[in-house]
Amino acid sequence: MNPPTGAPLLVSTDQLVLGVHAEEDVSPGQLARKLLRRTLSDLAAAGAQPWAVTWTIAAPREKGQAWMKRLARAFLEEAENFGCSVIGGDISNSPAVVLTCTALGKEGRRRNPGRGGAKAGDWLCVTGRLGGAVQSGRHLKPEPRLTEGRALVQRYRAKAMMDLSDGLARDLPRLLEASEVGAQIELDALPLSRGLKHNHEGWQAAVGEGEDYELLVALRPGQAKRALQDPLLKRIGFHIIGEITAERGLRWLLDAKEYTLPLVGWGHDWNGS
Repeated sequence: MNPPTGAPLLVSTDQLVLGVHAEEDVSPGQLARKLLRRTLSDLAAAGAQPWAVTWTIAAPREKGQAWMKRLARAFLEEAENFGCSVIGGDISNSPAVVLTCTALGKEGRRRNPGRGGAKAGDWLCVTGRLGGAVQSGRHLKPEPRLTEGRALVQRYRAKAMMDLSDGLARDLPRLLEASEVGAQIELDALPLSRGLKHNHEGWQAAVGEGEDYELLVALRPGQAKRALQDPLLKRIGFHIIGEITAERGLRWLLDAKEYTLPLVGWGHDWNGS
């Protein structure tokens, strides 16, 4: 299969280990869907259009042929749903289930903003809602914001962007470090998932839990105001949650005053080890 002409390709690789990134009792179909979708989420954060994927399977022999067929069928169906060709892969025996996926995506006219372009005065925004992904089961079928990611790069000239897999409290500092800036986040502006309240526990869940796979983006204020009116972004929810600062560090604010929010942070480990 020939790669697309005239478009640089971006590559992302992700891994799913049973018992670490998903519960031991999930179905092979759920594993396949989560593997592909979490890999495509990285392309969404780059504003890229998926083109093709490869994948590998390592699993114990006792999983059996029927289990492997269900896994493969679900992966192929999901790749087709996202318009991706499956162009390769490998299979092996292993003491544990370890899956990997490599996705190739076409970069748009405007290049991948990466994490290092945020500047003081930029507004920080997120798509969708935060928190409760594991409790609700959304973590098994994350929604890669591919169309929205392309819009944020091509229409609104994102300065920096990433997806939120480890929670805002862990992922935002990575963007700030790459951009050599700081940020202040207004807790009352956080879009909370259904069932969470704007209180201490709700904010902890929204920023400390993982598996949301929403987009975190830094935009110039004028572009952010335009994006707020975009029907595509309004459909899934698009929210201004804070601002980039020249002073390094991350500050949580409530009514414009600093608020202490102790966080344990998200760890991918359903075995508890």
